[in-house]
Amino acid sequence: MASTSTARHSKSDDNAGLEGRAAEKLRDAVSYAQDNVQDAADSVRDTAVQAVERTADQAQNMQGEFDSAVRRNPTLAVLGALGVGMVLGLALTRRT
Repeated sequence: MASTSTARHSKSDDNAGLEGRAAEKLRDAVSYAQDNVQDAADSVRDTAVQAVERTADQAQNMQGEFDSAVRRNPTLAVLGALGVGMVLGLALTRRT
């Protein structure tokens, strides 16, 4: 009987050791996955920040060019604004 009890404890210890190693491997895999997800999120964030900065720079450049064009040709700018207003007015009154 003692040998049966010892065998049971031995199998139980082996199972506990296997479960412990499996749990450790699972923790390692989860940690690795979390690190990869964090790295990917950081990369996406950095790319988005760079895109926003480039877009803001481009918008400022376009605004500066537009302001310069209006200052060089104020009459043309006013006529253009009137034309756009008339087109929008016609389009909106025909829709309703």
